[in-house]
Parts: sequence; C-alpha cells; structure tokens
Amino acid sequence: MSFQSAVPRIDSPRLLVIDDDDLVRRNICGFLRDSGFSIIEAANGAVGVSLFNSEKPDLVLCDLRMPDVDGLDVIRNVANKNSNTPVIVISGLGEIDDVVQALRLGASDYLIKPIKDLAVLEHSVRNGLKQAELISENEQYSSQLEDTNMQLRQSLDLLRVDQQAGRLVQTRLLPVTPFRSDHFECRHKIVPSLYLSGDFVDYWRTENGRLIFYIADVSGHGASSAFVTVLLMYLAKDIVRRLQRKNGGLTASAVLMRLNKELSRANLQKHVTAFIGILDPDSNSLQYAAAGHYPMPIVGDGANFNYLECRSLPIGIKEETVYEECQIQLGNDFTINLFSDGVLELINLPDLEAKESRLLDIVKQANGRFDGVSKGMELSAVADAPDDVALLTVAVAGNR
Repeated sequence: MSFQSAVPRIDSPRLLVIDDDDLVRRNICGFLRDSGFSIIEAANGAVGVSLFNSEKPDLVLCDLRMPDVDGLDVIRNVANKNSNTPVIVISGLGEIDDVVQALRLGASDYLIKPIKDLAVLEHSVRNGLKQAELISENEQYSSQLEDTNMQLRQSLDLLRVDQQAGRLVQTRLLPVTPFRSDHFECRHKIVPSLYLSGDFVDYWRTENGRLIFYIADVSGHGASSAFVTVLLMYLAKDIVRRLQRKNGGLTASAVLMRLNKELSRANLQKHVTAFIGILDPDSNSLQYAAAGHYPMPIVGDGANFNYLECRSLPIGIKEETVYEECQIQLGNDFTINLFSDGVLELINLPDLEAKESRLLDIVKQANGRFDGVSKGMELSAVADAPDDVALLTVAVAGNR
C-alpha cells in the first residue's frame, strides 16, 4: 500500500518514507507533514524503490529491516541511479552491523528506533537536505569550472593580442556581484587603470557551506598582468578543490603556499600580492592568510573597525615561502572590506600612515557597507587612475 500527501506544498521538499510498520510510518509521516514537508509513503521496500524511481523525491527515509527488499537494497537502488538523494536509515539497537554497511553504501545518516524525540528526526532530515543542496551546487560549480577552463584555453591567445577581447574574458571570469548565500553577501568593484586590470577578486561557497574569498593584485598593468589574473582564478579553485579532499587540508595558508609554488614554477616574471579568507558560518570565525597584501582588510562589527594583521612575502618570489595561518572570531553583524593598493593613490594625503587612517575613517563612516565605502572613495567617478583599484566587501547576509 502507498499513498501521497493529499495537498503537498509546491515548494516543500518531498520526502519518501519507507517502513513496513504502519504505526511507525504514520507517526513519522504525520510529524514531518506538520513540519512543512511533502510526504510520499511506502509500506514496503519494493513499493519504495518503485516510488523513488518514478517520483524522484528530495530525500528517502527508510527502515533497515523489511521483508524482501530491505533498506540496504533501497540504498543500492539510489546509488545505481547515480543520485545524490540523501538516504536516512532507521534501525533497531541490534542492527549496528547493518547500519555500518548502510553508511558505507552511501546513507547520509541513521536513527535508532524507537525515535523518542522527533525533533532529532527533523534535524537529521534538514541536515540531509542541506548537504544534498550543497553537493548539487558543487556539481554545478564543477560544470561551470569545466566550461571556464575551456573558455580559458580558447581565450588566452586573444587576451595577449586583443585588448578588447581580453577585457571581455576578464570581466566574464569575475564573480557575480552581489552574491548572496544563506549567511554571507559579497560585492565588488574593480576600476582598471588601463583597459585590462591586474586586480582580481573571487568568492564562492564550498560544499560544506564555508565561504572562500580573495583579492589579488598582479604586478604591472595591461595584458600581461591580466593574463596572470586569469591563471590565478583557475589555479585557486583547482587548489581549493584538491585540498577539500583531504580531511582538514583546506586552510587559507595552504592555498597560498600551493599558489606560490605553481606561479613560481611558471616563471612568469610577475609577483602577486593577495589576501585569502575562509568564513565558517557555524562558528562565525575567519581563517585568513596574506601574501604581501597592502593595505590589509578592515574588519568591523558596527562599532569597532580595525585593520587585520598578517604579513608575508608576495606570491611568485620564493617557491618555499611559508605563509602564516591567522584566525579571528567575528561579531554577529560583521563586515570585511578588502582593497588593492591602488585605492591609496586616490587619497590625496602626504604619507602612507595618513592615507591608511583616512581609509579607516571612510569605512567607519560607511559602517563598513559596500555602497557607503564605494561612495566615500568616489569610485564611480574615478577616471585615469594611476593604478588599478579594487574593492571587495564581505558581510553578513542583509548587511548592505
């Protein structure tokens, strides 16, 4: 026997609940419906597999021990469909060996019955849905990265000889602005001194929900520097993807060290100053590392604004440079403003200390918000700048 929720909400995640115990199944389904989910029910594994294939639910919740087609068979069917659909298994206390096998087959979580606290069930379901969403976004990113790599190969020659085509390539490779996730918002503006820029910014969300962002300034100007920004973008995302595969391998300093080795070995006769940050929404902490970047980013929480500290050599000078890993705890309403050194050329004051102080005042007066900082720097009116100018603002979502 199987039936669907009579009036499912159009935007509700669709859950397939498979259990041969009618009472247990109905209790679970009733609770999840009340929690806002759209429910598909199956009273045995065979019907559950059929419904999975036809209905393509967002998540499967199934009992491990069922006659004929059990929970392990359900997981195998999901895996055979090459689906990222999360499967949560429900087991008895004496079925730990089966639970281990289920997790090895790809189950995202398990619950021990009887489930006394149904809030734990809802938490597990929402966790599974969130992970599935992040995996889907990561696959889309990988597909986009493949497209970008193809564009990179097709466009490098144009970048060297055709300034207009090069500008188009570089602009298309910049991230979308504004970019918003559940927790963070990023906005940027780049004003090149020539048709092409040696400044570059990028940001993206990783599979586990962290936000990676960086600002880079390639020495020199024009096509040769712009070429390095394109190479940098490709290398940074590839390095992050590789480091993510290692447990605990993804740190800001590790990314800089890999970038430094790659660019040093390429012998491009260019050096790059850079700052990279990794934001963790769960702990509201910032891991970061700098490679000769100046001025350092300004972090604020609505009341206090300060320059971060963490200095080292630029990328591309010494292959074995070690970069310091720094970490700070952020406030609940933080902003991070990053600049390239060209911004200091826009401040008409006699020395660097005075320029830094004025830049800090501009950020304070704008409360760290992108529009106010951009207006305070008069970036929309900049013409014939002596150096490339870049501004990147990272903030709590909704803090604009």
